Amino acid sequence: MNAFSFKNLKFLKSKSTPIKKPKKGNSTAKKEKKLSFCQKLIRNPFLYLVVFAALLSYFISYVPSKSLPLIPAGEIASTDVMAPTDLTIKDKETTKERKKEAEEAVSPVYDFNQNVFLNTEEKIREFFVSGRELIKKKLTEEKINKFKQKTSENYGINIPEQTLKNLIHHQFDSRIEENLINLIGKISEKGIILSKNLFIHGERKKGLTLLQGSEEENTVQVAEILDIKESKTRLTEEIESLDLRSNEKSMLETLSHLFISPNITYNKVQTEARKKQARESVEPVFYTIKKGKIIVRKGDEVTPEEFKQIQMINQNLSLKPSWIKNFVGTFLLFGLLFLTLWYYLKSVLKSSSSLKTYQMMGITLILSLFFYKLSNFLADLLSQYTHSPIFNSIEIYRYAFPLQFGVLLFAFLTGNEIALIYAVINGLLVGYLFKANFFLMIFSLVGGFAAIYGIKYFGRQNRNNTFKAGIFLVAPINAFLIIIFLLVREEMGSLSLFLAGEMVMGLLGGILSAVLAFLFLPIFEQAFSMLTQSKLLELTNSDLPIFRQMAMEAPGSYHHSLAVASLSEKAAEELHLNPILLRAGAMYHDIGKIKRPEYFIENRTRNPDRHKELKPSMSKLVIVNHVKEGLERAKKLKLPRKIRDIIAQHHGSSLIRYFYNKAKEKYGTEVEKQGDETYRYPGPLPQSKEAALIMLADSVEAASRSLKNPSKTNLQRLINEIFNSYLQDGQLDNSGFSFKEIKTIASSFFSSLFLIYHPRTKYPGFDFENHKEKNTPENKSNDRNHKQTK
Repeated sequence: MNAFSFKNLKFLKSKSTPIKKPKKGNSTAKKEKKLSFCQKLIRNPFLYLVVFAALLSYFISYVPSKSLPLIPAGEIASTDVMAPTDLTIKDKETTKERKKEAEEAVSPVYDFNQNVFLNTEEKIREFFVSGRELIKKKLTEEKINKFKQKTSENYGINIPEQTLKNLIHHQFDSRIEENLINLIGKISEKGIILSKNLFIHGERKKGLTLLQGSEEENTVQVAEILDIKESKTRLTEEIESLDLRSNEKSMLETLSHLFISPNITYNKVQTEARKKQARESVEPVFYTIKKGKIIVRKGDEVTPEEFKQIQMINQNLSLKPSWIKNFVGTFLLFGLLFLTLWYYLKSVLKSSSSLKTYQMMGITLILSLFFYKLSNFLADLLSQYTHSPIFNSIEIYRYAFPLQFGVLLFAFLTGNEIALIYAVINGLLVGYLFKANFFLMIFSLVGGFAAIYGIKYFGRQNRNNTFKAGIFLVAPINAFLIIIFLLVREEMGSLSLFLAGEMVMGLLGGILSAVLAFLFLPIFEQAFSMLTQSKLLELTNSDLPIFRQMAMEAPGSYHHSLAVASLSEKAAEELHLNPILLRAGAMYHDIGKIKRPEYFIENRTRNPDRHKELKPSMSKLVIVNHVKEGLERAKKLKLPRKIRDIIAQHHGSSLIRYFYNKAKEKYGTEVEKQGDETYRYPGPLPQSKEAALIMLADSVEAASRSLKNPSKTNLQRLINEIFNSYLQDGQLDNSGFSFKEIKTIASSFFSSLFLIYHPRTKYPGFDFENHKEKNTPENKSNDRNHKQTK
């Protein structure tokens, strides 16, 4: 509202009226010095980091079983020899045989060199070009011999004289050249090897792999490949089918036999590499020995096969990682996780709350791990002794584990933000505990999200809502997740088996989580002083003995507390604070007045003014002591820390103006020289928005009762002056309120007070204000009600 303004504040106080405040830093330092080594150690989060990480690592780490007694073959076993745990043993002989089979199945690799034909084509064309150059000049025997010698040197072929004469006669005809190239190209397409006698790597049985370039390859049989001899025969057949003269056919046959070359060669490097790859691709063959399986019965003779099996079991046990290494690795992992968790909690919560939440999270994780291990043990027993095919696997029972127990606790006791972090850490713990079981980790994580939403949906007003969240949200989500997992893994069986197995366990897991959370909620609330909505509702019950006593012995203070609760609760809703906490704080903030109610004007009716005969300093002590006595009573009632803080801070270090002014009137300049510090509350200043809001509501409500005419203008002026006074005095410095929030509080207070003091129409026939009140000493005393008690 525009009526509320704090523009005229003076942030630099006058030298003439210094306001001394308690030195917060010095008192804190003194307290820290007084702390013993053990107390400092208990408050150190890194101690809990080590303890939590060590305990979790110890319970998770695998302790290897003892080796079996090595009874020589042929001797009689004196006791049953059975497998100490589930063991998966490598079958070396079978693995070796399969590797050999895989190696032998690899086809030999040959390179198909396409450049061979291209080179041959180039030779043929160069040969014919040279021949045409030869016949351009006059032919002599010497030139022909030189041509033959040159051909032999350049192309590695010896042309018969008759073939050369025919070529000269046909003037190295280009038709012959093209026919020759086409014939050789056609035969080379299928692949030519020097001799099939070179196929000594099992090619005739397995075939062979032809590599063409870096990417293309195909498998062919030996019959599809030609050697030089077969290619020449095929060339002769192709030439005979051509429509040429006999001398041309003879010439083509001779030339093609001379120029044909093998284009397939054995690639030993690639073949060996593929054999090696085939060997390595063979997975080791394992066989499983179930825990409790009897290897040798008592009284039986040990056979060589059984002796060998015992050796393999002992060897397998010795190969397992040592307990110490496993423990150290797990400790470092969870230590890093808890270190990250601490710094996160420290960044989002206050120091005291962060340590308490950190402790609670570590203890809950250890407790959850205990339940998981216990559940796993029971599941192992049930799976061994049940005869139903549905329930004879330990995997199915894991859906019934209370995986969301801790998440329900945190969602109810702390809030969604912290519960979400716990759900993630709990999911990681489940995945790690059950050997990287991805589906179970997702099951735990998503079920945890459902638990958080369930508590948010049903609310935190009643502990029974943990039941509702577990039964109506967590259990159905668990069942739905199981359906998803079965579809993803393509393991959806018959509907009857499905409903009887996984679905039942999933539903049971949600219900069991809710039951455990409900049982542990009051324990955690008490152990960690957690202030939940349900606890606050219990504390604000007007039928509690403390309120009935207050209503009887200090009725004015009781009704004042109710009015303060109404003001602060409405303002809290507008500021998005916890209205139930504000209501509880307001109802308890003045319980210290029960001890001496007659010294507070709101509780005086016809009794004389008790302060009349007291010195101002003594009156000040009586007024101040209601805070101390309120704290003592709060400790006896075991009120939560937040409410005790509100009681201690709801006056801050504010000045008790009435008795300070009275002292100045009585003692003059002597009091002014001493300053106003002796007439202030001892503090501390409000350290939270809740405590500051109660301070403002307390003063505004008390002051509003002094108004003879509670009009809009007077109410606005009253709120402005009180707020400005507290701001100028620095009472709200540590509260965390912004000016915008203070304006919101002022507007809320004004709305509430105006509704309380709203005017009504006159009653016909009555004149309530005809007779003015007499100016009696008692009435004068009533005019100072808000000053005297503050």
